[in-house]
Amino acid sequence: MSSLSNQSTTFNAITSAKEATGRRDYSNPFAKKQFLVVDCVPEMQRAMSMTLQSFGAEKVEYAGKANDALVKLMRYDFDVVLCDYDLGGGSDGLYLYEEAKERNLLKQSCVFMIVSGERRAAKVLSAAELAPDGYLLKPFTGEELAKRLEVAMRRRDAFKVVDEALMSHDYMAAIEACGKKISERNEFSLDFMKLKGSLSMKIGDYDSAHNLYQQVLKIKEIPWAKVGMAKSMAGLKKVEPAIALFQQVIVENDRVMEAYDWLAKLYQDNHELDKAQQTLKRATELSPATIRRHQALAQVAEENGDLEQAKKAYATTLDLAKASWHRSPAHYATLARTQLASQDKAEAMKTLASLRRDYKHNPEGEWMADVVDSTIQNHGGNKAAAEKLLRSAEERMPQLTKLKDSDRLEFARACYGQGQHDIGDKVASNLVRNNHDNEELLQKLSTLFDQVGRGDAGRELIASNVQGIVDLNNQAVREAQSGDHDKAIALFQKALQEMPENVQLMLNLVNAIIAQCHRQGWHESNIKHAHELLQRVREMAPTNNKFQKLLQAWRSLIDQHQKREFLL
Repeated sequence: MSSLSNQSTTFNAITSAKEATGRRDYSNPFAKKQFLVVDCVPEMQRAMSMTLQSFGAEKVEYAGKANDALVKLMRYDFDVVLCDYDLGGGSDGLYLYEEAKERNLLKQSCVFMIVSGERRAAKVLSAAELAPDGYLLKPFTGEELAKRLEVAMRRRDAFKVVDEALMSHDYMAAIEACGKKISERNEFSLDFMKLKGSLSMKIGDYDSAHNLYQQVLKIKEIPWAKVGMAKSMAGLKKVEPAIALFQQVIVENDRVMEAYDWLAKLYQDNHELDKAQQTLKRATELSPATIRRHQALAQVAEENGDLEQAKKAYATTLDLAKASWHRSPAHYATLARTQLASQDKAEAMKTLASLRRDYKHNPEGEWMADVVDSTIQNHGGNKAAAEKLLRSAEERMPQLTKLKDSDRLEFARACYGQGQHDIGDKVASNLVRNNHDNEELLQKLSTLFDQVGRGDAGRELIASNVQGIVDLNNQAVREAQSGDHDKAIALFQKALQEMPENVQLMLNLVNAIIAQCHRQGWHESNIKHAHELLQRVREMAPTNNKFQKLLQAWRSLIDQHQKREFLL
């Protein structure tokens, strides 16, 4: 922690020993709480532990790095997290908080408080929409910490009503609970409005989010509500007003980092690539430890033809990702590709060697290494070796169940780059058919086609495959509407055999099975299949709006037939 260089790191530097001793007989709610202290300086961990123990805390765990903290959060059910702002290596407490929230590792009633010796942290933390419960500036007293924690714990205790729903990804139930709390018009109503807006955005209910943020802004101009309003406008395709509002937010506080991310995405979608690149570059300068932001900068720069910036940003992405849960073989592949495009074969070879070393004995990593190697071999004129590696990768592909869409995109790009258009089209078609309603992925695929010189053919491939899924879905829906649920189910099942990753097909099949049970009675084997599909969708796309709505219909069906073993 750089802020500690000019001050003592002893216990007395952050709290008063005399005051702490005086609190030992203090009756308080701390004894039953599970605490996590995150600080990269061991002496500061001990000091904080002594402070907590002095006023009754009995269960305290420690972590020195963001990744260590994430592991602890996966293992334990914490009630309070006290995290230093500067965690070293470019990582900070806000980054940890956002990662933990995104991965659903913090229950809504958990207090997350940032501790810092730097006053600049206050502006950063106050600007974040996913803001923690507060921050403490060092040095502080034990009395001050206890008071702040008591207030935060009382506030967070109000959120216990949504803990179970959120931890099980039942966002509709959580939104309903928020609505009830908002109607009570108590001191926490605004907090529940913030949560309800965030959850509505998460499941793609942009109209509800927009209406809620309007209500908040009529009460008070709060930064998080402005950001939420801009995001809901973007979701509703009100692009120009959204851009204007994001720009206003940044002018008012240039540390609202997610405003940069959304603004850059809107610029990119508008084909204003220079603006998108400049926006992301500024954001990475202000917040240098966010992996996905560097990756977004690299992708925009590559699309914009700025290979040097793309190469630099891909390299930073890989460096940051290596020590995190974000690490992926695709990070190595994208860097090697841009190194080759910059005629830097030696560096591309080093990146390949690093990929083989870091992913030794990992099937997906070794597969990607062969894909990268084939591109390098092709670049060097060794066509036979390149084709052999690419064909081997194609043969192994069906057995690799952990491949991500980003991995498949890199493989398709390698195929097109080596003139293997049939293989590339096969992979691209499969991606479209399994993700026909995923606008972001389809846009990435369209950009890829432009970059490999197959823009028109690629757009035709995308359109025909999307239409094929739509036609099949419409046929099954017509069968269901006519009352032939068995035929509709059979059609969806057959389609899923061909497109096993298509979330919408899974949900449509579940919907057909629910309708069948309502019309024809309980069907055990179909219900088991539907249950398996819902569990799978919850892992793949828990925020999917249709999934959230189906959860309610599913719960009603299970309750009606008193088959609680099938509850999710």
